[in-house]
Amino acid sequence: MEYQSTRGAAARATAAEAIVAGLAADGGLYVPAQIPHLDARSLLGLEYPKTAARVLAPFLTEYDPAFLLCAAQ
Repeated sequence: MEYQSTRGAAARATAAEAIVAGLAADGGLYVPAQIPHLDARSLLGLEYPKTAARVLAPFLTEYDPAFLLCAAQ
């Protein structure tokens, strides 16, 4: 997933790059270039850590899903 600046002048960044940078070079906030679809029904009955990992996974595609699950616990 790529992230773009809300001001539109900075180069796109990966999730890791956006997290490390905090703000884009043009002073804008990083936002997803596209909002992924999430089926809310797939979250029903899951415990919090699994719900958090499943919600974050489409936004943090370069991270291992097992890492996201461990980080949510």
